[in-house]
Amino acid sequence: MDYSGLMKKVLLFLISILPLSGEAWMKSLPDDLVLASLTIPGTHNSAALHEPFPGTATCQSLSLKEQLEAGVRFFDLRCRHVNDRFHLYHGPIDQKLSFADALKTLEEFLKAEPKETLLISIQGAAKPSKNTRTYEATFKGSINAKKWWLKPTLPSLGKARGKMILIRRFNSKGTLGIPATNWKSNRRHSTKQLVIQDLFQPKTPTEKWKAIEGLFAMKEPEKLHLNFTSGYLKGSFGIPQIQAVSDPINRKLKNYVTTAEHRPHGVLALDFITPNLAKAIWQLNFPEE
Repeated sequence: MDYSGLMKKVLLFLISILPLSGEAWMKSLPDDLVLASLTIPGTHNSAALHEPFPGTATCQSLSLKEQLEAGVRFFDLRCRHVNDRFHLYHGPIDQKLSFADALKTLEEFLKAEPKETLLISIQGAAKPSKNTRTYEATFKGSINAKKWWLKPTLPSLGKARGKMILIRRFNSKGTLGIPATNWKSNRRHSTKQLVIQDLFQPKTPTEKWKAIEGLFAMKEPEKLHLNFTSGYLKGSFGIPQIQAVSDPINRKLKNYVTTAEHRPHGVLALDFITPNLAKAIWQLNFPEE
């Protein structure tokens, strides 16, 4: 008798009847799954909750804690380097949150939910100031390495549980996380471990949606797909209008994921994610009802 096949059938049956929540949706998935085979809700500019003028810099309405509770597992953190410390920014706009406080929120979540894993994209923001060490040195000095996956390859879910996986968008002298330093701006880009769609300045929301669909259609199962659904249109005097993209795109995405085939779609990094939309995304990892 094929006991392994039987166990998988039993697991799928249990998954189909057990209630799942945003706090722990990864818990019931098999350890041998590779991360590239999952569909993962994420956020673009995850800490961007503040702006000087409406519609210009805010990208989220949920705090990091609320995003975690909703099921978000990919976080895009933009860190300005000042006085040998990191502070979260969106472009030149201070988001009134230190990297240390953001880390505390992420670590406390993983302590409570050790079967989950978080993918963390880290990059610079704004102009560095008054530093005595490199960005890399400050990052290393800010983290507990035991709580991170800092290898350059994607782990299985079993190896990743309870850890934060670094997607590195800053320079490093040696191996440090999954490298994405030569990320091509405003276009599709591919690395050894990743394939990325980040058309953040489309001419129209329709052009943006076509870029998102294009990555859905790509067949590179060994790579993690990072599909940024975020972007902005230029308004009067060149002022960015973020919700001019996020509002129509999130409506299209909600329609898509609620009827989509339950197969790997990679990371979907949204502006203004909601708990309902996050749930519709992570539910694509489980058998259709």
